[in-house]
Amino acid sequence: MSPRVASGETFRFSKSGFRRAVAAAAALVVFAGASVINAAPASAHDSVLSSNPGDKQVLDEFPHHVSLKFSGNPKNNFNTVAISDADAKEVLYSHEPEVVGNEVSLDIPEDINPGPGNYIIGFQITSSDGHSTRGKTTFSVADPDAAGAAEAGAESRQTGAHAEETKSIPLWAYGLGGGLIVIIAAVVIVINRKAK
Repeated sequence: MSPRVASGETFRFSKSGFRRAVAAAAALVVFAGASVINAAPASAHDSVLSSNPGDKQVLDEFPHHVSLKFSGNPKNNFNTVAISDADAKEVLYSHEPEVVGNEVSLDIPEDINPGPGNYIIGFQITSSDGHSTRGKTTFSVADPDAAGAAEAGAESRQTGAHAEETKSIPLWAYGLGGGLIVIIAAVVIVINRKAK
């Protein structure tokens, strides 16, 4: 049972108890920092910096070449890019892309020409950190007979839609949160022992 401290009095640590508490807290901060440093590279998946066609771009005709530039250099294995009709929810073409540096590109055969509509460039790449990353960008092909209506429809369907990528809570956040909990627990334990 903790001794009561009279009103107006302050509780004081002994010098050795205070030193132990500070040493324990410092050790835990170092441990938490090491966890953050070690976990951060594993959670840094490559993300799309730009694309051609651009995300949500409206084109006059269907493209036969698409490209995506990433924040890192994707590895040359297990990569796929697919072109899909967003309205029909149908994959039009899917193939392994060419990877050069941080750019992933795909040539689309000339016989694939679906005309006006909304399309998705979906991708699954192996990021520079070795983890699989999925996402998409979108584009539209305007109807020359109803260009105004198609553009307005594309904008309303795509409001708030950005290049989407699979994301997860970074591992370093778990390490940092756990480290802080351990530090707080250690300080409370030391205070309680001194109070007894």
